[in-house]
Amino acid sequence: MVTPDTLPMHPVRELQERCQQQAEGLEYKASRTGNVATVEVLVDGIQIGVAQNPQKKMAQKLAARNALVVLKEKETAAKKDTEKDGEKKNGSQFTRQTLNDICLRRQWPMPQYRCINEGGPAHAKRFVYAVRVNTSDSGWTDECIGEPMPSVKKAKDSAAVLLLELLNRNYRGKPDGK
Repeated sequence: MVTPDTLPMHPVRELQERCQQQAEGLEYKASRTGNVATVEVLVDGIQIGVAQNPQKKMAQKLAARNALVVLKEKETAAKKDTEKDGEKKNGSQFTRQTLNDICLRRQWPMPQYRCINEGGPAHAKRFVYAVRVNTSDSGWTDECIGEPMPSVKKAKDSAAVLLLELLNRNYRGKPDGK
């Protein structure tokens, strides 16, 4: 018996929901050459999948299916990398938390984030954030500006990674920061 739970999700819908959940920009580019339609799938501006078919809808479905396969392969490869290197896992997934922990441990004020830029079309906004910390011994750190990202959280994480690297260089071998 077929139920909604056992029915497979349509690839176009599955890809749409996945990209929304990951705060990634999804775009389809369709073109026709003769009687063959070509559909490209772009995620955050990068081509992930492509397919050709006489029917445009079928080409879109096949391109979405191809893109899902590529994205799932990338996710499993990323999971294997983070499992191998636990330190890297903490750095990439919890960068703002790590930065906050360092500030608490060294009795510094919390990091200050500020929006540098917010732009792009409504369906594919990009955010750029900067972060700095007031260290008790040397005053304010340099302001670290992150990469443009599709969400505020990711933009803050991008800036935090750069500040963590800066703090690592400046405070290496100084466990108390003094």
